[in-house]
Order: sequence, then C-alpha cells, then structure tokens
Amino acid sequence: MTKAEQIPTDLTLALSGELAPDDFVSAVRNFFGFVNEITQSQQGDGSDVSWIVKVKEGSSLIGLEPVPPAPSSRLAMIYEKARHAAHSVNRGDILGAGLTEKGIGYLKGLSDLAARAGPNQTVNIWVKSEPVNIGIGVAKLIQAEGNSAYYDLGTIEGRLETISDANGGIKIRIKDFLYQKAVNCIIPETLLNQVLANFRRRVEVEGKIHYRADGTPISIEATHIDVLPEDSELPSASEVRGIMAVA
Repeated sequence: MTKAEQIPTDLTLALSGELAPDDFVSAVRNFFGFVNEITQSQQGDGSDVSWIVKVKEGSSLIGLEPVPPAPSSRLAMIYEKARHAAHSVNRGDILGAGLTEKGIGYLKGLSDLAARAGPNQTVNIWVKSEPVNIGIGVAKLIQAEGNSAYYDLGTIEGRLETISDANGGIKIRIKDFLYQKAVNCIIPETLLNQVLANFRRRVEVEGKIHYRADGTPISIEATHIDVLPEDSELPSASEVRGIMAVA
C-alpha cells in the first residue's frame, strides 16, 4: 500500500498491480488530461501554471510538479479543485464536481482502466498527501448520470438546499418530498442574487429538465426561478371558504 511519505508531489497518480504498457500509457494520459482541464479552468489573471513530470524510481507513482515561479494562490485553487472534483465524482455527484465533459471523461478513463486490469489494480489520485480512489464504481456512476433518456422544458418545485460554483454558472440543489434525491440545477450568474436571497425557501425552477427512463429528473438547466409561499403563508380552510363565498 502506498504511504503519504512515498508520494513525490502534491498531485500524483498512484497505480498498483501489473499493467499492460498500453494501459499504463492510457492511465498517464487521462491523469495529465484531468490536471490540464483543472489548470485551464483556474486561469484568469494571466499567471499560467505549467507542469513537469516526476516519476519515483521503482514505483508506479507519476507526479506533476509546477514549474517555478508558479503563484501559490493559483496552485492552492488547482489543488482544491482537483481534490473536490475527485471526491465529488467518487460519491456520484457528477454535476457538483464542476468539471468539463472532457474532465469527467478523463476520470472515467481511469475508472475503466481499473475495471479492465482486475481486482488487484487500484488507481488513486493523491492531492496534498490525501488519496482519492478512482475505482470501478466511478465509471458506473458517471455512466448513470450521463444516461438521461430524454429531456423536456418544464418546472421543478422544491426547497433550495445548496449553492455552489460550477462550470458555466452556479449549481443549486432542489429537494422535494416526491424524489429520493435532490435535483441538481445549473443557473446563470444573472439569477445568483435571487438564489442567495431565497436560500432554504421553496422555489419553482423553470428550464430544460433531463430525465431518466423511469421519469425521474436528473438535473435542470434553469432559466427562471419563482419563490413559492411557505405553508404558514397559505390561507387556511376557513379563509378559503370565505373567499369562495364572496366570489
């Protein structure tokens, strides 16, 4: 088992078991692609980050080390993004990983490698001395998330539970008693203030909804949000009768 003191850099791919040459090359390419996608997503002030490869002799540890001078603030964001993305995908929160489709594909490639190589093969991405296993289950989770059977324009109601950054906008999660899992929603920056002002309130989200074959919503690309009244704000039965009588 690989130990933290053996890891050569703050971003390292650790492989165990025997690999065919082609599989080893595939693993390295997917790891480099994953890191490159994250590095590009964290650009913005002109301070580019480049990497060099460090391989520990006698092991299957492939590390990436930043070429100096690399801004520490940028590196911190890259490491945190890599850690967060790997953990999110590992627990099935594909949208919450905040990766591009290519970035997700690179992690799926590493997971597929683990499946091909058999039970003795493990694939871990080490970030700042912390390992994240990219096992067989990751590819299955990614496949399930991507297998939306159809989509349609519509609305989803629920309580606004979570707000986080995502590529291309802001990610929120809507939880309704009708569904076992919260529905992931991507909203444009223009709706951010409205979302922040109505955190934990019931809302109706309108947009393009992606569904599984059984009709369960997977996610929604939101275009409009309405705030719904809480139960305490709705008229009572006696008040409704009064309204109807007047009418």
